[in-house]
Amino acid sequence: KLRLAALDVGTHDLKWWAPEILAKYPQGFYELHKILMQEAATKFNMDVDIIKFEPRKHEFPNPKDFDGAIISGCASCANDDEIWLENFRNWIRQNYSSIKLSGFSFAPQIVAVALGGTVAKNPKGTELSVVQIQLSEPFRQKFNLHSTPSYSIHVHHNDAVLTLPPGAQTLGGSKITQHLGWFQNDSILVFSGHPEYSYDPWILESLMLIEERDNMVPAQLIQYGLRDLYQPTDYKWQTELQLRWFAGEFDLCGTPSS
Repeated sequence: KLRLAALDVGTHDLKWWAPEILAKYPQGFYELHKILMQEAATKFNMDVDIIKFEPRKHEFPNPKDFDGAIISGCASCANDDEIWLENFRNWIRQNYSSIKLSGFSFAPQIVAVALGGTVAKNPKGTELSVVQIQLSEPFRQKFNLHSTPSYSIHVHHNDAVLTLPPGAQTLGGSKITQHLGWFQNDSILVFSGHPEYSYDPWILESLMLIEERDNMVPAQLIQYGLRDLYQPTDYKWQTELQLRWFAGEFDLCGTPSS
């Protein structure tokens, strides 16, 4: 049985940002990630336990007790100097070689900053709604994706990883964002794509309409994003790949030389 830690740093944001989402999903991102991983586990006849931790409350798993950790999205900037973020970055630095780290959106940013990469406002601006991610050759080699040049998923970010940490390889990118995720050996696999938004696009629609209302994102960009919001994506493929990675299927497999 796989035992995974859910590091939920985003549900707190929904309390002030979009409480209607919590009315539908009371446990927020933890609940959604649990649904997704358990659906994938059922497909592969696997058992998985997912235990919630809240780094905002200085809650962190003991790596010895878990096969991996999933970091949720978050409205904070990975570079912010809040105490909980500094504690989170320190925990990543101290434990990334002892527990598999994965997650979405905020995950590639916070892990990159913790390990020596750089994150800042995306030079080409906000990216949201459904995007097609062109997979890098190292990623395709590592995960045996010889016939999969790209995949589609929902994204929602203003910041971007501008430089990867030493030893990291890019997952791939789009015309707007160079690194829409990255990986490092068998210890880190982080995605910019939000599978929970693809699972229920209404969640992202709610956030986008709030951003338009509050002039957080230009209305034209919101309307452009809404056109493609309900397009089908490959979120199940991403979740299944993530689960198989946690289970060790790709360990030491096709690792590109650096």
